[in-house]
Amino acid sequence: MLDDIDKIFKGDKSRPITESDIQNLKYCEAIIKEVSRVFPVVNSFTRVLDKPDEIAGYQWPADTAIRINIDAIHSNGDYWEEPDKFNPDRWMVEGFEPKKNSLIIFGGGLRICPGRKLAMVELVSLMSLLFRKYEIDLVDKEAPLKTISTILTACTELLVDIKLRN
Repeated sequence: MLDDIDKIFKGDKSRPITESDIQNLKYCEAIIKEVSRVFPVVNSFTRVLDKPDEIAGYQWPADTAIRINIDAIHSNGDYWEEPDKFNPDRWMVEGFEPKKNSLIIFGGGLRICPGRKLAMVELVSLMSLLFRKYEIDLVDKEAPLKTISTILTACTELLVDIKLRN
């Protein structure tokens, strides 16, 4: 990631980020996608069937509420090679595209987030702004990540050491 950022900004810690920069920060985008796969912000959502339907070999009547478990989809070995491994490099493989409906960062189908492209631009921009200027390391790399998860998953404590980059 730092090589990606340094190659583009060449040590300039203050120049504005351009559209071209965003398109070239591929590893930053890969990290964002992999973090979102491993730790989805929304871990499940519900849909209500508007008509009877067959799902997973079962017949369901209209008005049945179905819970879609994003955590289970994102860690399913049928969709992901080594699903429990954090591996941003999977997104860098030429032609890699996750199986349909196996990555639900911004929802899907007709209800997919209309702001998903803007959100990705903002996340890549924030990442490059922070990491081109600062070294950010976990205080204890062995400590478990402290989260609380209801409908949304939030980190309750993340101790980091922040220093200016040379």
